[in-house]
Amino acid sequence: MTPYVIAGVQTWAEIRADVSEYWYIYASMPVIAAIIGYATKIVAIEMLYRPMKFVGIGPFGWQGLVPRRAGKVAAVTIRLLTENLLRAEDLLARIDGADAVRELRVPLSHAVDEVAREVVDQVAPGGWDALPDPVRRLVRARVQQEAPGIVDRLLLEVRSDVDQFVDLHYLTVTTLVRNKHRLNDMMRQTAGSSMLFLRRTGLVFGFAIGLVQVVAWAVWHNVWIMPAFGFATGFLSDWIALTLLFRPQEPRRFLGKRMHGVLHASRDQITRDYARIMAADLFQPSALLEAVLTGGGADRLFAMVHREVDDVVARSLGPTKTLVAVGIGTERYEAAKATVVRRVLALLPEMPEVEDYAARVLDVENVLAEKMEQLTTEQFEGIMRPIFKDDEWLMISVGAFLGFLVGELQVELVTHLGGA
Repeated sequence: MTPYVIAGVQTWAEIRADVSEYWYIYASMPVIAAIIGYATKIVAIEMLYRPMKFVGIGPFGWQGLVPRRAGKVAAVTIRLLTENLLRAEDLLARIDGADAVRELRVPLSHAVDEVAREVVDQVAPGGWDALPDPVRRLVRARVQQEAPGIVDRLLLEVRSDVDQFVDLHYLTVTTLVRNKHRLNDMMRQTAGSSMLFLRRTGLVFGFAIGLVQVVAWAVWHNVWIMPAFGFATGFLSDWIALTLLFRPQEPRRFLGKRMHGVLHASRDQITRDYARIMAADLFQPSALLEAVLTGGGADRLFAMVHREVDDVVARSLGPTKTLVAVGIGTERYEAAKATVVRRVLALLPEMPEVEDYAARVLDVENVLAEKMEQLTTEQFEGIMRPIFKDDEWLMISVGAFLGFLVGELQVELVTHLGGA
């Protein structure tokens, strides 16, 4: 064997003699091609997620596609979700004020004690503990009586302008951009079966291309064949694998075999995984509650709660309201009401029962799964494809380049093993 270009085509006798003498080189070709196909898929997959931060200098470097495009991926994802699957007003519509108060009766009673103690002690230190038990029970009963109406009125007002209070777009984008590891984990888990498919196709198509390489090498014995086939293996196996993730969208028969895009064929499993991950990582009640209490509508919510507290105090004190205000001082009176509002809003996130109740009532996972089942094929694909779409060409190009380099190494291997 020789590393130099041999003009023309080898005769059948020359081919038989060459294969007989250097059979181990021919046998290695499809194996190495399969390894190229598999390795380039691993590289392509890892290029999606790693590194988390840019590594390199200027234009020469790399950052994982998902963390690099965290803002865009998150924005596209939440846009598709809120347009087709999950609207804040639909979630709020599942909460009933009376039911919420009934379910949260015990923690609400404890919260009343805590808030009342702070407010009364603010006016008269030690005053709450000094009150007779019947009086404290009366306060708790009054709050229990007023709470359903307060919750219903607050919910009604929030629902009338829900985007002001619950900005799901802002919540999702800021959460995922701030915590790119979470976005990476979400995408890895959701696309797990698809990534396994990519690796397997690398082996299969790489081996198949390697068989063609065996024939080409035997016939022409051109040293450019190996890097050329390495390039083709990396390029074609990446392109075919990425294409087969999404195409065909509907099941079709091809050469007697049923063909269906992997993501579409695995739609049921992906739907369950996606809904579970979204409910656990993005739309968990604590995150939604935090968004309401700290988002753009927080000041308005504070004012609404303050108004409700003022109304309850006015109804409870009746004609004595003015006397009470004068008795303890108007400034301290207003400060006491502000304390009620502040403590109520601060206590909500600290009550695990609130989160448990919200998780059960909102049932985000099942709501998402049901809505995803109603998506068209194009809409379903639109949830996953933004991860790959803009940089598919780059992933394929890297696979082709790596395949070319391995082909060059094959040439060196043949040169030495062939005794040239």
